[in-house]
Amino acid sequence: MLRRALSLLIVLSFMPVAVYEINCSATCAVVIDCDTRTVLYNKNAYDERPMASTTKIMTAILAIESGKLDDIVTITDEMIAVEGTSLGLKSGDVISLGDIVTGMMLTSGNDSANAVAIYLDGSFEAFAKRMNDKAKELLMQKSLFVTPSGLDSGNHHTSAYDMAILTAYCLDNEFFANAVSLQSAELSVNGKSVKVYNHNKLLAMDGDIFGVKTGFTKKSGRCLVSAKHYENNRIICVTLNAPDDWNDHLALYKECEKCYNSITVNNSFTINAVGSDAQSVTAGYEGEYLLVKEPEIKEYYYPFVYAPVSHGERIGWAYIYSGKTLIERLPIEVDGELEYAWEE
Repeated sequence: MLRRALSLLIVLSFMPVAVYEINCSATCAVVIDCDTRTVLYNKNAYDERPMASTTKIMTAILAIESGKLDDIVTITDEMIAVEGTSLGLKSGDVISLGDIVTGMMLTSGNDSANAVAIYLDGSFEAFAKRMNDKAKELLMQKSLFVTPSGLDSGNHHTSAYDMAILTAYCLDNEFFANAVSLQSAELSVNGKSVKVYNHNKLLAMDGDIFGVKTGFTKKSGRCLVSAKHYENNRIICVTLNAPDDWNDHLALYKECEKCYNSITVNNSFTINAVGSDAQSVTAGYEGEYLLVKEPEIKEYYYPFVYAPVSHGERIGWAYIYSGKTLIERLPIEVDGELEYAWEE
C-alpha cells in the first residue's frame, strides 16, 4: 500500500519580481501569473474603470457553471433589443446555451449576453445580482456589475486586477478555456451551421496566446484581457483604456517573461529493503522548471521495497505544483540495485 510521505512544502516567500518600465498606453494595466496570482506588472491596477465587453468573461462563466449548456434557448424580442456588436440572433431562433456562450466570446455579441441573462434569471437585475455575488465570492473588491454585456449603465466598473483574478479563475474551466482560444467556431442556429470568427487578433499574432476577450465603448476605451502559455506557466494580461492594446500586450508579455527563473527540484532519500543483504536502497527524483516562484512538492512512495530491485525502478511519484496547478508528476526511482538473498 502506498504511503503518503511527508510532503516537501516548499512554500517560500515570493521571489523578487521586477516591474519593468514599459511604455504601455493603458490607463490601467496588470500582468499576473495565472497559477500563483503573482503580480508581474502593475499600472494603476487597482483603480476603478469601466471594462466594456470584457464583462462577458463573467457572463460566460456564470452560464457555464449553471450546468445548462445543453439547454435549447428560444430567442425572444427582449434578448435582442440591444445595440452594438451582435451574434445576429433573431426572435424565434433556437440555439443551445453552450453555442450562445461560444458565440458571445468570439463575436462579443451583446444579444448573446442578454440571452444568457434573461434565460438564466429572467431579468438583467436578477442576473446582475448573480454577477455581483460571484464577484464577492472571488474577492473582486473593486467591481460592480450592472449589465451582462458590458454596455455602459449606472456605475458598471471593475479594476484591471479584479479582471485578472476573474480570468485566472475562469481559465481553470475546460469549456471556457477552449471557447476563448478558438479563432473560429461552428454554431448551430435553427439546426443550421453558422460559422463565427474571433475578434481577438492576438490569437493570430502569437501562437502561445490562447484568449481571452476584447471590449470597447466610448466611455471605457479599448479594453483587452489576454492569456499566454509560457513554458509551464500561464500568464494573464489586462489593459483598460489602451489605444495601442495589441502591441501593449505583446510588449508586456515579452518583459514579464523575464520575471521567471530556472528552478531545479530534487530530493534523494533512503528506502528500507526487505529480502536482501542490504538494509536499504537510495531513491530520488529531479526536474527543472521555469517558474515565477518556488513550487510546492508532494511525495508519494512505498515505505519499503522487496528485493530484487533494479536500477531505475519506480517506487512512487513526486507531484510538482505551481500554485494549485499540477505542472508535472515526476517518477521517484531507485538509484542502485538489490539482489535477493537466497537462504540455503
